[in-house]
Amino acid sequence: MDLWNNIATWAAGNWQALIGYGASVVILVSLVTTNVLRLRLVNGIGSLLFGWYGLLIGSWPVCIINWIIAGIDGWYLLKTLLAQAFFDLEPASATGAAFLRKFFLYHERDILRFTPGASLEALQAAETHLLFRNLLPVGLFSFRREGDRAVIVTDYMVPEYRDFKAGRFLYRTCRMRFKETGIKAFSAASTQPQQVRYYLKNGFRRTGPGDGQWLLEL
Repeated sequence: MDLWNNIATWAAGNWQALIGYGASVVILVSLVTTNVLRLRLVNGIGSLLFGWYGLLIGSWPVCIINWIIAGIDGWYLLKTLLAQAFFDLEPASATGAAFLRKFFLYHERDILRFTPGASLEALQAAETHLLFRNLLPVGLFSFRREGDRAVIVTDYMVPEYRDFKAGRFLYRTCRMRFKETGIKAFSAASTQPQQVRYYLKNGFRRTGPGDGQWLLEL
């Protein structure tokens, strides 16, 4: 109890320093963030905090520079959010087996985080597509058919482009394209937190309590 009282007393007398420490931690987190959009957001928050810290301690250079950085982050964040992205979905058969193999092997470790047990053989046996964003290959979308339902094998996006725009393209823009091929619903299995948020964001619903099964009716 005395330890916590001492910590509380110190914090009450050094709250300005705590803001500086907090800003440092936020900036540190931004340095290990791979998603560009999230990096700008986290770095901007850290810069705002550092600017506030500079104001509190009377250091105008620290205050002004960090608020300028926060403004730059905010500008690029807004620019990214408002930017129009051109997406295209191409069958792996059209892009070539060699390209699919290279893409999978290059991103294999990250793909396995979201789809444990994924393999190049499974992708080759399924209906696999490469997702392009502004002509850059940024994702894999693979499924196998079971009647009028498509079971997702892999729905993967490279870290730099995980901003949900690809999901909107796949499950909204391409909705009629899939329906015209006879697909009435997509089903998936995942308990990975980031993948779960992605499915929820794109309209999937759980098909059972806590079993990691997801369904999207087209």
